[in-house]
Amino acid sequence: MSSGYRRGNTGPKKLKWRWKDETDNRSLPQSWADNGRTESPEENEVQLYAIQCRAGLLLEWLVNTRTGKLLRGPLSEKPGIRVLYVTADGEYAVMRQLEAREIDDSWKPPKQFTSIIAKHLEEADPVPDSSQDYYRRGVEDLYDVE
Repeated sequence: MSSGYRRGNTGPKKLKWRWKDETDNRSLPQSWADNGRTESPEENEVQLYAIQCRAGLLLEWLVNTRTGKLLRGPLSEKPGIRVLYVTADGEYAVMRQLEAREIDDSWKPPKQFTSIIAKHLEEADPVPDSSQDYYRRGVEDLYDVE
């Protein structure tokens, strides 16, 4: 015999990866800049250069898609990196989250790491004036771009 009591539906559910920081931002290693792939810009696109990265974990959670509430987890984890890409003038930026490879107790970018990406400016975020010179110098130092 059933009690007639049923738990309410918690809404649509989906597994999603969420970021957890493990380190602070650091300059992108020169080898990553030198050995990364380069995307060629198409019409109305600009190139953005990887200048900073940080290590973290990608944690998989069960999420209510309607509310964004975490329902259960983390269910699994994998190493990740976040990479900051900026325009040569330092005025626009994009953050990308990538799965990393763990080699010799350190995290490396994926084998097909792209150090220069192409995007429409509408897909990038404006950088505050106070950070533009710093970002511009980062591009110049890593990529010999002026």
